[in-house]
Order: sequence, then structure tokens, then C-alpha cells
Amino acid sequence: MRILTYSHDSVGLGHLRRSVTMARALVSASPHAQVLCLTGSPVPEVFPLPERCDLVKLPSIGKDEAGAYVSRRLDLTFGAVTELRSDLITATVRAFRPDVFLVDHSPCGPGGELLPVLRRLQHEGLRTRVVLGLRDVLDEPVAARRELRDNDAFEHMRQCYDDLFVYGDREVFDPLTEYGFPDDVARKALFTGAVVAPEAQMAAPRRRENDLRHVLVTTGGGEDGYELLRSATAALRGPLRSRDLRATIVAGPLLAEDAFRSLRLAVEREPRITLLRSSRDMQGLRMASDLVVGMGGYNTVYECLASGVRLLAVPRTAPRREQLVRCRRLQELAALDLVEPAQARDPHVLAAAIERSLARPALSVAGDEATGPLRCRGAQIAANLLLERRDRRHNPSVAARGARS
Repeated sequence: MRILTYSHDSVGLGHLRRSVTMARALVSASPHAQVLCLTGSPVPEVFPLPERCDLVKLPSIGKDEAGAYVSRRLDLTFGAVTELRSDLITATVRAFRPDVFLVDHSPCGPGGELLPVLRRLQHEGLRTRVVLGLRDVLDEPVAARRELRDNDAFEHMRQCYDDLFVYGDREVFDPLTEYGFPDDVARKALFTGAVVAPEAQMAAPRRRENDLRHVLVTTGGGEDGYELLRSATAALRGPLRSRDLRATIVAGPLLAEDAFRSLRLAVEREPRITLLRSSRDMQGLRMASDLVVGMGGYNTVYECLASGVRLLAVPRTAPRREQLVRCRRLQELAALDLVEPAQARDPHVLAAAIERSLARPALSVAGDEATGPLRCRGAQIAANLLLERRDRRHNPSVAARGARS
């Protein structure tokens, strides 16, 4: 069975992280699964690939200050780079002939780059099952409804997709209601719970009483994380200087080089602070932490919840308010602590929030509950659904057994 995943990737590492997590779940669920990941990430090597999985790199895109997509590295117009990407995606589909095409987040792709591919899949008889995987929150409802309408996204979901997987829980946020999904499109949707890597579903070990408290500061890829990294560094060197704690700051592979140099100068002669450009063992760092200070991205939030590590979130608010919406909902469930971004610019405010969070008891592990509002086994559930539905579509005896059950 051949599965092709697509993540358009522009800011951060979240889309690629979900695609690789899904690939791992698929090859674990079936010895016959082979997964090819299409990604536009500028750092595709950041996550190790599982067996029977490979990657096709698309030219990278990013966003300008106004939030519009642009070519990240090539001196091309956005129209030219999306045409190139679309041709590469089409060639990959023709050569790989996937049984399943799993699209992350963007039903049409930036600039509509997926539409020629989706139309070919409808008309060329490849019998590919096309599935859209949506994160729980896209944006605040007014903005998300406008974007879905302007991109004619519901019509494309209706015409081009066999299934919609929502990688979240309806009890936390229901995009079908919040974003006004038409009934016929909503009927295609299944809520899987959060997609979280298997190692992040392990409970963090309890620290001994006399251990120095450990704070991990991370902003994912780091491209837009400098303000938080700078404020956290100032809080650790200033108001928290006399506290019995140590910190690891992971700047992120996409942080600008001059910003990283500024941070490096700031932590010189600070033995309690370790500054890393990036790390292939974020799970180990998180599990060794009493508190994670980070933005409100999908993976940061749910990986902390799955392992029971407390998160102090400072969500981004531009160009989308997705992180803020998610974190406010989870704060209402006492699942994380939240500092509004404007307040977090003051190191004294951030330091006080860090102290409050460290004083609170550790979270229970979200993954302990098989059912409930914070399920974090979405990758395994989605992988099993993909494999089962693919079998039913191509094996009449399996379909008959499924109908009887």
C-alpha cells in the first residue's frame, strides 16, 4: 500500500511534524505500508523518517509581513513557484501512484497548487483515496469563515475529498460548527484526537524534591519566536536570577542568524542557561523539564499535554490567531497556563508567570483517558481508519464484513 502525504509548510515545523508522525503510525500499523512525504519545509531533515518512508522536497514558500505567501529561496514570483510545485506534485502522483493521498491542513494548497492534482485524481482512474487532515483550530471563526469562503474550500472538500479527519476533539473546539461547515461536508468528518508522536505519549518522570527545577524555552522552528526568546532570556537573567532553577533555550532552526547571535551574547557567563540552535531530542528535553515556555502551536501544546509536562503558552497572534484561540480554550480546561503576548514582552510579567506555573502541581497525562476531551492518539486512530477504509474500497469481502459489523 502506497500512501502519499502533503504538507505545504510556510512558517514553523508543525505541518511536517504531523506528516512524519502520520507516516510513523502508518508503517507501524501495516507491514505493507510505504509512505512518501511531499513537503515544502526549508528544513526537511529536522525529523527522522521511519522505515519504508521517504521524502520529496518542494521549493519552499514563506509569508511576508502582511501574511501573504512568497517564494522563500528562489527568485520567483509566487505564481511561478506554485506552478513549479504543482508540476512536481503531479509528477510524484503519476510516478508513485498512491493508494491514499493524505493532505495536511490546506485543501487547495497555497495559490491553489493542489487543484490540478486533485482533478487528475478524479479523472485518471487511479482509485486513490483522498483524505484531508485538519488541525483542530484554523483561525478565529470570522477570519476562518472568510478564508474558507474566498478559497471555495467547501466545494473542493465536497468534490475532491473522500474523508475529512479533524486532528482534535470536539469537546475542546468544534471547527465544523465554529466555521459553518455545510452538512454534506461535515458528514465526511471524523474527530481522531490530537496527532502526537508515540514518544510524546509517555508520562514524564517525577523529579526528586532536591532537584533543581528545569525550564525549557522553545518556539518550534523559531522563525517568529525571537520576541519570546528574548523576553524569556531577560526574565531568567533578571527577576529569576536568584531562583533555584536552570533553563534550556532552543532557538529553532529557522531563527535568523543575527537574532541567534544576540541571544548567545545575552547568555554568556550564565552557567544556569544552556542555549541550543536546535535539538533532535526535543522529547528528552521536554521530559526532563518541570515547565515548558513556548508558543501555542499545535505540536508544542499537545505533546506537552500528552506527556503531562506543564506548558506556559505565549501564543502568536499574527498572521493568524489560531494559537490564541486554542490556548484560551485549553486554559478554560486548566490544561495549560497562558500569558497574552503583549504582556509577555515585559520580562517581569513573564517571570511572575513562570513562578506561578512552577508552583502548580504537574498535570495528569492526557493520553491516560481513552475517551475524553484531550485524547492524543490521533495518529494511530487516523492510520487505522485510513488502512481499514482503503481495504474496504478495494476488497469486496472486507467491505462486506465491514457492512455486516
